Amino acid sequence: MARNAPVWAEGQAGQTLVVNGVDSGVPLWVADRRRERRIGLLGTDDLDGALWITRCSSVHCVGMRYTIDVVHVTRTGRVLSVRSMPPGRVGLPRLRAAAVVELPAGQAARLGIEPGGHLARR
Repeated sequence: MARNAPVWAEGQAGQTLVVNGVDSGVPLWVADRRRERRIGLLGTDDLDGALWITRCSSVHCVGMRYTIDVVHVTRTGRVLSVRSMPPGRVGLPRLRAAAVVELPAGQAARLGIEPGGHLARR
């Protein structure tokens, strides 16, 4: 059976992703505990939504099974960068980033997420 939500998540996502002030309707899981941030999306086969990792400036895809979009955001939610990361890659840290949002590959472009934009949680 395919796993489409973080393995540490219990049930449905509790929030949605807001892009440039508009609720996208994309389910959003928030990893704000050490264990959740450490595990992230490991153990998933795909993602039906997005993962917001707090207190994070870099991520890796070592052990991942699929490509993801990685979005670095500041404390105020301003988008610093949007990158696609295939399995096995290690990302460079973004010093001004306060959080990282991970989405399925191509989802950031479909939602209109680009540097200078704004992300929030609802």
